Amino acid sequence: MKKTKKTGAKHRKIWIWITMGMLLVMIMIYLGIAVFFNSHFLPGTIINGVNASGKDVKEIEQQIVRETNGYRIKIEARDEMEEVLAGEAFGLNPVFDGTLQKELKKQNGYTWPAALFQNFRIEVETMVDYDKDALKKKVEELGIMDKAQMQEPQNALISEYSKEEGYKILPEEKGTTINKKKFLKVLEKAILNLQGSISLEDEECYVKPKITAHSEKLKNLAKIMNQFVQTVVTYQFGEEQVVLDGETISQWVTKNDNFEAEVSRDQIVAYIDQLAETWNTAGKSKNLMSSYGTEVTVSGGDYGWRIDKEKEVEALAEHIQKGEVISKEPAYDKWANSRSGNDYGDTYVEVNLTSQHLFYYKNGELILESDFVSGNDAKGWSTPAGAFGLYYKERDRTLRGEDYATPVTYWMPFNGGVGFHDANWRSAFGGTFYKRNGSHGCVNLPFDAARTLFENIEAGCPVLVYQLSGSENAQAAEQEAAEQAAQEAQQAAEQQAQQEAAAVVQVIDSLGEVTLESREAVINARNMYDSLSDLAKGYVGNYSALEAAEARIGQLDAEASQASDQQAQAEAQPVIDAIAGLEGREITLDMRGEIEGIRAQYEQLSELARSKVGNYSILEAAEARLIELEQNQEPQEPQEPQEPQEPQEPQEPQEPQEPQEPQE
Repeated sequence: MKKTKKTGAKHRKIWIWITMGMLLVMIMIYLGIAVFFNSHFLPGTIINGVNASGKDVKEIEQQIVRETNGYRIKIEARDEMEEVLAGEAFGLNPVFDGTLQKELKKQNGYTWPAALFQNFRIEVETMVDYDKDALKKKVEELGIMDKAQMQEPQNALISEYSKEEGYKILPEEKGTTINKKKFLKVLEKAILNLQGSISLEDEECYVKPKITAHSEKLKNLAKIMNQFVQTVVTYQFGEEQVVLDGETISQWVTKNDNFEAEVSRDQIVAYIDQLAETWNTAGKSKNLMSSYGTEVTVSGGDYGWRIDKEKEVEALAEHIQKGEVISKEPAYDKWANSRSGNDYGDTYVEVNLTSQHLFYYKNGELILESDFVSGNDAKGWSTPAGAFGLYYKERDRTLRGEDYATPVTYWMPFNGGVGFHDANWRSAFGGTFYKRNGSHGCVNLPFDAARTLFENIEAGCPVLVYQLSGSENAQAAEQEAAEQAAQEAQQAAEQQAQQEAAAVVQVIDSLGEVTLESREAVINARNMYDSLSDLAKGYVGNYSALEAAEARIGQLDAEASQASDQQAQAEAQPVIDAIAGLEGREITLDMRGEIEGIRAQYEQLSELARSKVGNYSILEAAEARLIELEQNQEPQEPQEPQEPQEPQEPQEPQEPQEPQEPQE
C-alpha cells in the first residue's frame, strides 16, 4: 500500500512539472508572437482592401506597389455590361508618408489571440493617390454614362383592367440611369482600397424608382380598385334584365397621385340617365286598341314607369363602393301596371274626348261604360289628352276655382285639378255639350256612373285620354250641325255689327279737338251710337273718346256760362248801385228825372243782366211813390215848352266789377 501511494505522488509531481513546462512554453510562444506583432499587423487586419495580416510595413508597401502597377478596376453594370478603368489613366500611384507606421503603433501586439477571431479594417487616405479630375473625365467617357443610352426608372403601377384578373400591380422597372455622384464616391473608395471590381447594382449606384411593387399604398389602391370592379348589379325590368359589372365600372374608375381611387359620379349619372331613357315609359306615347276597334296613339301625360334618378345614383354609388353583387329593381318615383307589353296592363279607364264616352276595364273585364261632358272648348278649358294615373279618390269634396265652388259626391283626380266627378246639375251628357257648355276641364259624369267608377277604381289606375276622329255619335252630329248653323248666324251678326260699328268709330275718330262748335258733331255721334244694337256697341272700341268729347262740351258750356254770368253781373252793377242809392231816401217829385234815368238804364240791360238786379223792387217802389205823388198834386199852369236839349254823348261802359265774396 505504501509503495502505491508513493508511486501516485510521484506521478502527480511529474504531471505538475509537465503542465508547468507546457504553460511556460505557451507563455514563451505567446510572448514571442506578441513581440512579432509589435512589428507586424495583427491577424484579420485589412488596410484599404489589402490583406495586412502578419505583414510588416515594408511588406505592405511592396504589395501596394505591386498592386498599383498595372492596376485595373472592372465596373459591373446592369444588362451584363462591363467597363474597365486603368490606374495609369487617372495617374494612380502609391504614397508612403509614415501613415502605415502610425497605424501599426496603434495596435496592441499582446491582443493577438483575440485578433484571431476579429477583423480590423483600416482606411488610409494617403496610401495611394490619383488625379481626381482625370478620373472624372474618364468616368464621363464610359459607355454606361451615355445619357442617350440610359433608361429612366419606372415606378410600379396599377395595370389596366382585365376581366380575368381585375387590376394587378405591375412591378417597377429599374432602368439604367446612374447616380453619378454616388458612382464617383463608390469608385473613389474602391480605388483607395485597390479593389479589382465594383458592382453598381450592389453598391446601389442606380437611380431608384420612387414607387415599388412593395408599396403598401399601391397595394391598398389596387385592393380598392378591385373592390369597385367586383361589383355586379343586375337590374330587373320585368322579365328582362340589365347587368352592370366590372367591365363597365372599370371605365369609371380614376386614381390620383395620392393613391386615392374613386368612381366618377358623372359616369354613374350618365349610366342611370341611359337606363331611364331606355326603360322609362312615363310621358311616352302608348298604343291602345280602343273599344271602337281602332288602334289609337295616346300622347302626353305622365303615366308609366319612371326611375328616381337621384335616388338610384346614390344607391349605385354605394353598391360600387362596397363591391356588392346584387339583383334589384331600380328606385322609382312613378310606377305602372306592367313591364311587359303596354305598361297600363288590362286595368284602365279609356276616355274618348271625340265621342264624349268612356270605358272602365278591370282585369280585362268591362265594368263601366258612360257618356260624359269634358272641358269647355270655346273657353279654352279643354280636357287634356294623354296617359295619367289616378291620384286618389275622395267623397264629398267641394271643387273650387276663381269663380266657382261646386260640391260633388265623388271626386277622382288624375291630372292636376282635372278629374272624374258627378255633375247632378246636368240633365244630359255626351254629344257636343263640351264645345260651348263644357266643364272647367274635368270629366263630368252622371251620378250613377260616377258612383260605379268610384266603387271599383283604385289610386294609380291608368287613365287613357284621347281623340278619335269619326267616332262622334249621331246625336253629336246633329248637335254639331245645329251649333254650326248657330255659329254661322252668330258670325254673320257679328260681321254686320262690326260694319255698323265701324261707321260710328269713324265719326268718333273725326271729332278731333272738341270746341263749342263741335256740339252738333258730338250729338250726331251720340245718336249714331245709341241707335246701334248691343252687339254692335261692343265693337265700338273708341266709345270712351265719345264720352270724353261729351264731357268736354259740358265743360266748355260751363266755362261759357260762367263768363256770361260774370259779364251780366258787370252790366247790372251800375243799375244795382243806382237803385241802392234810392234805398232809405224819401221819394219826391223832384227825383222823377233820377228815377226815370235808372229805369232807362235797367231797360237797356240784357235779360241775364236784369236777373242780376236783386234790388229791382226798390226801383218799382220808387216809381209807385212818384205816381202816388203826382195823383195827389194840384193842377198847375201849363208851362212853356222848353227848347229840346242836345242829345248827350253815350257814356263809356263801365269795367265789370269783381264779384264780391258772399258774406257768411
